Amino acid sequence: MGHARIQPGENYPPAKHPEGHYFLWDSGRTLSALQLVTISQGSGLLQFSDARHKVGPGSVFILPPGCWHRYRPDPDIGWVEDWIELRGTTLETWISKGLLKAGVTQISLESPSWGWLKEIHRLCLGHAPGFRQTVAGLAMAYLAQVLASSESPKQSEITLQARELLLTGLDVNNVAKKIGMSYLTLYRHFKKTTGLSPKEYAMKIRLAQAEDLISGSDMSIKEVAKRLGFHSASHLSLEYKKAHGVAPQMTRQASAKNSGPKDMFSWRPQSI
Repeated sequence: MGHARIQPGENYPPAKHPEGHYFLWDSGRTLSALQLVTISQGSGLLQFSDARHKVGPGSVFILPPGCWHRYRPDPDIGWVEDWIELRGTTLETWISKGLLKAGVTQISLESPSWGWLKEIHRLCLGHAPGFRQTVAGLAMAYLAQVLASSESPKQSEITLQARELLLTGLDVNNVAKKIGMSYLTLYRHFKKTTGLSPKEYAMKIRLAQAEDLISGSDMSIKEVAKRLGFHSASHLSLEYKKAHGVAPQMTRQASAKNSGPKDMFSWRPQSI
């Protein structure tokens, strides 16, 4: 992570720019990890291979690995930038699912994420015990806030409506009709906001609910299947094994084996 205040007329990037991240405007650059660049003051220009964006206070650049880009502050105004670079399997999964595409979004100047940025800087400079874990958590919270800011209220409402209908077991085509859009539009919307197709999304949620019911209730597999909208117990078993690698009965047996005596933590109030 890093922070820089670029004064009007100052060369950019500054000479103290980290090695391996330095670039010239004429050549631009690509990175090997995801980077988020946030502008809190001033204005400037961001360019990808296919588009240019004017940016200012509250702008956040999403720069996935392998994406060519270049940016610079307005030489007459300058800007204040903060950047965070993220690596890891979670990020790789989000990128592969299309949730982290190159672009620029806007976060409110009143957003709590500005406080998270300051805390990340403070922790990294202080090197207190456990700071890496705390910084990682704050950085992921900040990333989640950036992604949420790029989703419109209308998109959120569509996702919520479709999710509730899908979890009843309703066919995707019928869900699209009820919401008033084509199947293709609903498919594209879900892919953009969740990284999954509507069918994949609903199946993941229903299988997670199935796992909870199988390991934490006395319901039969048939009853669980009916509750969650599967065609039959065998349909649930097939999808469950595909997702978890074991049959539902194995999950139940493991849960029963690992559970302790029911009265192990029993407690009764005592008279004083």
